[in-house]
Amino acid sequence: MYKVGIAGAGAMGGRIGTAIKQAGYDVTLIDNWEEHVNRINEHGMEIQTETDTYTVEIPAVLTKDVSEKFDLIVILTKSMQSEDMLQHLQEIGCIHEDTAILSMMNGLGHEERLSKYVPLSQIYLAVTMWTAGLRGPGQLLLEGEGSIDLQRADGQNDERTDFILNVFNEAKLNAQISQDVFKSIWAKATVNSVLNPLCTILDKTIYEVGSYEASNQMIRPLVEEIVAVGIAKGIDLDAQALMDKVESTYPKEAQGLHYPSMHQDYTNGRLTEIDYLNGQIAAYGKELNIPTPLNTLITHLIHELEMKIQ
Repeated sequence: MYKVGIAGAGAMGGRIGTAIKQAGYDVTLIDNWEEHVNRINEHGMEIQTETDTYTVEIPAVLTKDVSEKFDLIVILTKSMQSEDMLQHLQEIGCIHEDTAILSMMNGLGHEERLSKYVPLSQIYLAVTMWTAGLRGPGQLLLEGEGSIDLQRADGQNDERTDFILNVFNEAKLNAQISQDVFKSIWAKATVNSVLNPLCTILDKTIYEVGSYEASNQMIRPLVEEIVAVGIAKGIDLDAQALMDKVESTYPKEAQGLHYPSMHQDYTNGRLTEIDYLNGQIAAYGKELNIPTPLNTLITHLIHELEMKIQ
């Protein structure tokens, strides 16, 4: 039986894991939240959708107790936890030479960090437009439709790529193999690098940020910095297309009423992923001698806020 591990079983990990489990695969959720893991094992994962509430029986295990070997490991931890997670799974023998490691995390540079522990040929990158929420331990809120784009990190295609695609599509996750997943990742990272920190700093929803009459003047220079760095990294980005993507999130019927994940992390006393968004843009800019004053400032502002919760 093809064995799948979901490393990081929060909202998105829960969505992906339960979908694959319902497709008939052997799936284990791996997480450090003991109350969450215990509730899933005792009561199953409770799922609430727009029209229904039901339970999926799925095994969950604390990271320190995992012992199985997996054929596919989907990394959905917070970005700052991913290296520790992969190193641990490697050290205890959960990864074999054919294990596919698929990152579905937000942010940039994950292939560089994960390749410290496994060859690049075993690493796959994915960007998802699915959303998910946690109502409490063992309780998911799943609304709307989404999709997944994926590609091997070195750009090559192989049998594992096709198999992962089939797994996701049997799970009705609307997956496709991308010819340029890095462009999709950078596009999503751009939206996140605009909306996540601004909503957090200003304590506003996406709709409220977009309602400011001069929002375009505030956001366009930030996007142009990201585009300059992306192009220097060989990513085909277009500033206007990215502005359109940001602005498409403003309406209330889109994502406007939503507080982004960074705002949720900060308000719940958790450190944010700023170093993997604006902070990573600033780091790339420094390497490439491209000025990134706005991304650098935003990174410092979020770290200033984080001082309250450290």
